[in-house]
Amino acid sequence: MPDPVHLLIALATLASLYYTIFWLAQAESGKRSFLKVFPMLILLLAAILGGLPPLVILALFLCLAGDYFLSMEGDKNFSLGLAAFLLAHLVYSVFFSSGLPVSFLSTPEARDTAFILAALIVTVLFRLWPYLGEMRNAVIAYAMAIALMAFSARLAQPGNIVLLGIVLFVISDIILANDKFTPLRTGIVRQAMPFAVWLLYFSGQSLIVLGLTL
Repeated sequence: MPDPVHLLIALATLASLYYTIFWLAQAESGKRSFLKVFPMLILLLAAILGGLPPLVILALFLCLAGDYFLSMEGDKNFSLGLAAFLLAHLVYSVFFSSGLPVSFLSTPEARDTAFILAALIVTVLFRLWPYLGEMRNAVIAYAMAIALMAFSARLAQPGNIVLLGIVLFVISDIILANDKFTPLRTGIVRQAMPFAVWLLYFSGQSLIVLGLTL
């Protein structure tokens, strides 16, 4: 008999695809917002049923809140969504780093990971910097939170499935930042960005939950 937790993850994935195909490109509405957060609600239920730690549950809830705010237009909603996801990254960081000895920070793996993530942050910020304006400090803080989450996950070694989920989560954030702040909002690539952001983000969250419940 299939595991109910994994059935819920599969159901959440189908709900996410439904939203992607039929609603992602639609105008803002209450129904569109609900259909965006609905897959995360199912994923949250799967995490609870799977007995995942409270910190993971909290991180997923914060991501759900971020999804809700980002489903609506306006700078205020974007800022609230950004704040929710920043907190989610930090909570994930605390979860992955809990139990790790401080001595891990001096390992070659830690140094190499820190170097790669620092180079990634600098590259992304260099691209975004001319367009950030008053959002510069917020974006820097967000970038640091992303890097901290990826760094702590890499050191914690929660398994390849979870690590792949973290990588997809990070990539979705980078694409979202480029879609939000950079110019040239026309063309096939630009039109595809919201779809790429959502699919990568939700796939990442699903893999994190799946990996932690196996």
